[in-house]
Amino acid sequence: MVSPNNQFQPDYAVPPGWILEEHLDVHGISEAEFARKCGCPPQLISEIIAGKAPVDSEIALQFEKELGLAASIWLGIEREYRLHQLREADTRNRG
Repeated sequence: MVSPNNQFQPDYAVPPGWILEEHLDVHGISEAEFARKCGCPPQLISEIIAGKAPVDSEIALQFEKELGLAASIWLGIEREYRLHQLREADTRNRG
């Protein structure tokens, strides 16, 4: 496989849930309260924070409305996190 030259490839990625958790902590908002404001189940917010559930376009728009951080940023963080996971799995499989 050919990899692009001179591109920054970090060896880690954080799930968007980590950023969400930081925002909630800073603003003193519980997961349940945030879920209610976003109109989604509290379990979904919990799974996003744990990195188990992805941030899709719909939830990214809700996050944008509630937190003021653009949906495109949430989706970009999600994309990079999932891509990193795939790369890690590929590396392990090549072993």
